[in-house]
Amino acid sequence: MKKFEDNGTTLYDFYGAEIVGCPKCARPTDFIDLQVACIHCGFNKKFEPLFSCLPHYVRLTIDINYFLVIHCCGHVLWARNRAHLDFIERYVEADLRERVPNINRSLASRLPQWIKSRKNRTEILKAIAKMKAALKKYNYQPNKAIKAS
Repeated sequence: MKKFEDNGTTLYDFYGAEIVGCPKCARPTDFIDLQVACIHCGFNKKFEPLFSCLPHYVRLTIDINYFLVIHCCGHVLWARNRAHLDFIERYVEADLRERVPNINRSLASRLPQWIKSRKNRTEILKAIAKMKAALKKYNYQPNKAIKAS
């Protein structure tokens, strides 16, 4: 029996290094501190935030798309990075899900019902496997050329 323990991890714990599709070649690359440096095609650009008044970990840009996105169960399943994807996978595949009391802001407590539903488990795990296969297909490795500040 697989067990998942909710220790209060939030979505903000996965900010910092998002995996995005390179704007030039669409292969997976890291988006760190509003910068993309693609190891596949050499694309390198520092993006300007849409709203500079927001903290660095929630600044948005209009030109970047997450790479880990797939349609699943009539919804969109997405993850910021490999650690976020692994978190979702551990949650979905668990037979027993335990929560720390009174932690309503945790990511596990905020997942949509369709992800929490047992009836979608197989399809969600297949979608996660496809996303991992896409990373492997392009031999994705975290980009060491960009350093988060």
